[in-house]
Amino acid sequence: MRHVSTKLLQIFVLLMEYRDLGAVAAYTRGRVPTVAYSLARLREITGDPLFIKRKGVLEPTPHALRLEQTARLMLAKWAQIVRGDEPPPEAAAHGARVSIGFSASIGDPVITEILTALCEQFPHNHFVTRPVRADAALSRHLEQGEIDCAFVIDSQYAAAGIAQHSILATPRRLVSAARPGSEAEPHADGDWILLQEDSEPGSPLRTYLARHAGDPGHRETVAPSWHTQISLLRATGGICPLLDFNVPLVARDQPTRLLPTPNSFPDWAALHFWMPARTRATALHEMMEIGSAILRDPAKALEQRRAASERQAACASA
Repeated sequence: MRHVSTKLLQIFVLLMEYRDLGAVAAYTRGRVPTVAYSLARLREITGDPLFIKRKGVLEPTPHALRLEQTARLMLAKWAQIVRGDEPPPEAAAHGARVSIGFSASIGDPVITEILTALCEQFPHNHFVTRPVRADAALSRHLEQGEIDCAFVIDSQYAAAGIAQHSILATPRRLVSAARPGSEAEPHADGDWILLQEDSEPGSPLRTYLARHAGDPGHRETVAPSWHTQISLLRATGGICPLLDFNVPLVARDQPTRLLPTPNSFPDWAALHFWMPARTRATALHEMMEIGSAILRDPAKALEQRRAASERQAACASA
């Protein structure tokens, strides 16, 4: 591993985590061929296949499993060296007003859980939220101080004054529901219920749907919010593209089914945290960690919240 760059090490660690070239490409805001080339370089350097594809998943070889810990230690050591001369971050002011942007695709229940956790951790701060997209407008809002930070998806925009932290890559699913009173199931060329951010230029979904706009039966409805999108799905039936962690939240209240994703469908989404590069506020980094922990397993966070509420109710009635 002595001739491996930190970039190749990062690709290797991500492949160990996601076992999918597309997921790693989404996470790094790169392209699948670029990730494939990095894997080829790693194979050349190590003299081992590292991953063998079985049933569509990259399975690590025994040699890859042995290398993983070494790779992570090398990346951690490099990060420590890079941060060594940085000044310590500043704490946020007591009682500060914090404006946080969220991509609507993250979903109202998950956004609410993140806000609840932030309010518990920072009880003296005031939080304001607004819907955002990962674009030039968000970059300006952050640089001008109108927004302090943002959790976004499908970040393809890069700005010099913005620090973009990768959180995770998650599958994008197609969830369908029949129109009430109808036995016919929607198909992937039928009625799409989209969020505003899905229909904007630059969205991977917009690029995909534009190629199918002329297909027979193709129709699009754009909803202003995640809650409205799900309400329309339940009321009228149709197809919704949802992030994987939101599927159980929708399926528990109404019979739905997952459709197979068509060819060329953008089946991976990447979540990122944006903040001004110049900021040294400790609190923003802590907020990123709190939100990231919830986004990595929203179902667990929501279940823990529900269980805690039930325990409090039981104690109150005892």
